[in-house]
Order: sequence, then structure tokens, then C-alpha cells
Amino acid sequence: MKQIIEENNGKISTIIAVDAAQKLEGEKPGEVAEGVGVAIGGPGVEQYKVEEAILKHKIPINAVVIKEDIGDAVSPMRKEVFEAAEVAIDRIKRLILERTKKGESLIIAGIGNTIGIGQ
Repeated sequence: MKQIIEENNGKISTIIAVDAAQKLEGEKPGEVAEGVGVAIGGPGVEQYKVEEAILKHKIPINAVVIKEDIGDAVSPMRKEVFEAAEVAIDRIKRLILERTKKGESLIIAGIGNTIGIGQ
């Protein structure tokens, strides 16, 4: 993302990050949540680099996440998580319509295994 932002001289109107998120006790697998910020798990190095470029160019970022537990992350995809992909896509489309104007550039970043959804 940092490279794309720099290649476009910061002329990105918004970024939407899509990822899985650890569900909390009582939440159902496949719930879709929306928030603000970089949705990247792990030690934080990648998140820091993206946030550094975003702050430099003042680009707003939103996150759409699908909740799952640790078992879901290491096993075949559950039906609830699979069906949540359509809900997440609808949220992404709404965010695009709300946050961008015709002709503007944006980044939709599938983080981690999210890139496999399209297959």
C-alpha cells in the first residue's frame, strides 16, 4: 500500500482494508464489523508503514472485518464466514459510494487470506 500511495503522489481518496478479526466471546462467526484504521494483525511493522504513508498524505482509511475464532483461521472455511463475504462486499460498495467521487482513486486492500475470497 505504501508503494502504491507513493507512486500516485498521495492522490488516493480513501483506503478500505478488509481482513478477518478475532471474534469476542458471545459473537457469532461471520459477523461483519466496520471501523476506522488499518486492519492488519501481527506484530505491527506492516501497519506502521501503511499508517506512516497515510498520515503523510492525509488519506482516510476504513476497515471491514469478518469475525472468526482461532479455529476458523486454521480450518476449512465455515458456511457463516463464507456467507459473510457477500455482506462485506455490500459494505465495501457502500463505503466506496459514500467516500469517493467519480474519477477518484482508492485502494481496496485484502489483508492476509482475504485475497482468496475472489477465487
